[in-house]
Amino acid sequence: MAIAIVLLACMGVRRELAAALSVGDCVALASIPITWTAVRHARRFSLLLVLSILAAGTAYIMSLLAESSFVVEAWARRVTTLSLLAVPCAVAVFVWGARRLGTRRAALAVGFGMFLDSLSLIQTSTNPWKFGIGAAVSIMILSLVANRRRLVQIIALLGLSGIFLVSDSRSTLAFLAIILGTVIWQALASWARWHVPAPRRLAVSQIIVLAVVGVTAMAGVVAASESGTLGEDAQNRTIAQSSSSSGLLLSARPELGASWALFRNRPWGYGAGVKPRFEDLWVAKRGMAALGYDPENGYVENFMFGGRIELHSGVMDMWAAASIPGALLLLLIAGMALAAMMRDLGRLKATPWLFFAALTVVQNVFVGPWTVLPAYLPIVLGAAVLQPALRDAVQLGVDDDPSELGRGHPAPAGTEFLSP
Repeated sequence: MAIAIVLLACMGVRRELAAALSVGDCVALASIPITWTAVRHARRFSLLLVLSILAAGTAYIMSLLAESSFVVEAWARRVTTLSLLAVPCAVAVFVWGARRLGTRRAALAVGFGMFLDSLSLIQTSTNPWKFGIGAAVSIMILSLVANRRRLVQIIALLGLSGIFLVSDSRSTLAFLAIILGTVIWQALASWARWHVPAPRRLAVSQIIVLAVVGVTAMAGVVAASESGTLGEDAQNRTIAQSSSSSGLLLSARPELGASWALFRNRPWGYGAGVKPRFEDLWVAKRGMAALGYDPENGYVENFMFGGRIELHSGVMDMWAAASIPGALLLLLIAGMALAAMMRDLGRLKATPWLFFAALTVVQNVFVGPWTVLPAYLPIVLGAAVLQPALRDAVQLGVDDDPSELGRGHPAPAGTEFLSP
């Protein structure tokens, strides 16, 4: 058990070791001889493994071919290639650890590793809660209350939402509001003794509820931001983005304009570690300018193209590094995250930590940097591998403890996902 806890905690540590490789990637790759047995027969794992290997190979080969036309950073090529190979390895660690500790405790261990990794932000960031500590603490707290009464979960979600409310974190606040709305809805449904339909029908019903809650939560966060509730900086950003001709999303993420322009200019991508040329910089700036964004502010040169291509989108970062296989891998990751949430909605008791991590993954696949994703992927993809099929979803009452499954009555196949 101690070994499992240490390995899982390391998955959340992204601190760089020698050769710019992270602790989590190194441990995941090194432990695969041990953890492989946990996933070798998992069907949901197979496609992830194949696409990861294909993307890593494509990224490396394209990088070698690009050396005649581009400057290629060898360290960036190595880090990108190994980070792609580490994705299925990290998932294997989570599955292996969860079979010994249960998924809830496995998620708690990864969250603790993320917390340790983010402590350095206290000295280096003006808002450490927003940029790392808050997410790690949220995963730990939501893991701790996952098998408690819904009232305890609601109190925890309200407390976390209050902290993010004063920390200028719009997206995370919206995620917590969505989870809170879902938990409240499920509590009311249980209290009213709603006749629970079959898992598939229940999942469809709850997806509709979740969509309504999501739209309401996001509209509420935008309104709160515009009113100044989230602080003056958030208010100024939101007002400027809302008044833009390109709309709130595109003005908030002008990197999407650069991504589309680069894709049209070079649809096969670049390769791992490839540094952009002046021509690529010009194409990206033109794409951002088309959205009404002024790219002549140093952001493009210093962040997006300072060392390698960073497009603030996991799927586009991997397209640039690994062409179509890289993009397909990220789309698969988003699909697995959404499928994990859908299967969880097949019962009337959501898993808050899974929803928080899955929503974060989906966001960063499309409008967040690749570098944010690796710490969350073991949790979300590992849980997705372990989940029972939707038709086997187990219904839990408001006060039921998942650890009671199997005591007095057999649990359906796959319900090890619900173990404490």
